[in-house]
Amino acid sequence: MLFTPLITLLALALPPQPQPAASTLSSAQLIDTARKLAHDEGWPIDQKIYTFDPMKPDVDDGFDSIGLYKKAHLVRMYSIERTTGDIVDFMRGCNVFEFSDVQDLQNQIRKTSGASSLPIDKLAAKVGCSKLFVVRNRWVQ
Repeated sequence: MLFTPLITLLALALPPQPQPAASTLSSAQLIDTARKLAHDEGWPIDQKIYTFDPMKPDVDDGFDSIGLYKKAHLVRMYSIERTTGDIVDFMRGCNVFEFSDVQDLQNQIRKTSGASSLPIDKLAAKVGCSKLFVVRNRWVQ
């Protein structure tokens, strides 16, 4: 008789285990978006040394992210804010991406969430950067 209340008390005393939030973007959507951005930046992703890998963090940070790898080394991370659609790389530089190829996806995310794009200074603070540099042109040679 004492055993059941003791088990219940122990179960209530344990902190709940965090559950990773469900991604609003599928792996296929992440890969498609990353391919567009990588192409827009000029990465030669048609070479077999480049691969993409969706990232699944242990703790939900509000972003869906995918890494671009060259010979298994991370060269770029595209992180899409789930409510605003803003796309940043805060792992391999403090960059925010503004390419027309991904505007439809961003607009769809904003329409669904009812949010708008964050001002660049607020987005920088959210991702832990003192400043975000806008990438809107091909730069990889």
